Amino acid sequence: MHLLTLGAMDARDGRRFKLNDPTSVIRAFKAGAVDLPIDYEHQIDKEEARLKGPVPAAGWIKELALEDTGLWARVEWTERAREMIANREYRYLSPSLLVNQKSLEIVKLKGAGLVHHPALHLTALANQETDMNPEPDFLQQVIDALGLEPDTPPEDALALIEKMKATVSKIAGGPMKDQKTVDQAAELLAAPDPAKFVPIATVQAILAERSTNLATMSEDRAREKVADATRKGYLSPAMQDWATALCRSDEASFDAFVAKATPAFAHLTAESRFRGQPPGGGKTVIASVEVETICTQLGIKPSALAD
Repeated sequence: MHLLTLGAMDARDGRRFKLNDPTSVIRAFKAGAVDLPIDYEHQIDKEEARLKGPVPAAGWIKELALEDTGLWARVEWTERAREMIANREYRYLSPSLLVNQKSLEIVKLKGAGLVHHPALHLTALANQETDMNPEPDFLQQVIDALGLEPDTPPEDALALIEKMKATVSKIAGGPMKDQKTVDQAAELLAAPDPAKFVPIATVQAILAERSTNLATMSEDRAREKVADATRKGYLSPAMQDWATALCRSDEASFDAFVAKATPAFAHLTAESRFRGQPPGGGKTVIASVEVETICTQLGIKPSALAD
């Protein structure tokens, strides 16, 4: 409801007011932390009416807001007052003010009254009823339902609703023209196609299993490559733990190390040239160029060393 215009105001009865600092009036209202009453014909401001009582309220000012046209209020009307306004029994709202008599500046809003002859030039109630925006409380409920921050601008909330509407329309396979389409979309959202959607718990289990399998494969691959490099003499047995850790964590670095290394330890792990069961009852025979040379000079076979 339109309460005050901005700047200087000349009342019909000759009084003058100024509203140069509307934010201070809003701050004073919030500091009071109570709803301001709207009565009939300013009875609250008349001592005689107060003494005779009761002085019924027509409504309550719940919130103040600053607009381009001045100071506006969100009002919660009583059922009786709402009917009277609808029947045009009252058409105007007149604010009750606390004014600095020297500066004529409006300091505080005390309330308002439904009147037939308003002192200020304000928008008539009949027009305000059709021009009112949705109540802030309802907008806040929408913002809360969307899970947005409390201070989210209404236009951002509307943009999100439009995106959600487009998404649901896409799922439903057409525009949301009727309740049937809405219900179909809700069913699709409630029971997604198992061929297209996988429960998050299943996805997490698959990822965990894959991670375990990859770790096992990495360990087996590292041990296999280290064993191969050891057989070829690029690594000594004492280097195997270090080499396995390197290959498991950085296979490329391990490959680069082996590529640059020389088979300096080949004499420790030279493979036997014997095929099948070696002589000596299955005992391991260590063969090398030096051993073969010595056996040749002594006139014996290398296999005799296993006996």
